[in-house]
Amino acid sequence: MVIAGILIETVHGAVARVASRLLALPGVSLQGGDGQRRIAAVVQAASGAALEELTQRLLAGDEEILGVFPTFVGAEEDSA
Repeated sequence: MVIAGILIETVHGAVARVASRLLALPGVSLQGGDGQRRIAAVVQAASGAALEELTQRLLAGDEEILGVFPTFVGAEEDSA
């Protein structure tokens, strides 16, 4: 499992609309934002490739998202 903190930059004034759409995505947890253009989130994915695919889908599929910027990336170790 890969866990990453990301900053999502939106079109001015679109934070609430984008946040609503992000909440519907599995593995996405919203942490805060500035109320105008930026949303802080934590995302979980099965692999680094899956995480990259998610960020690419966000950028390509939502015209109100201008950028997705990682702030930290870590891997959860298997306890088996």
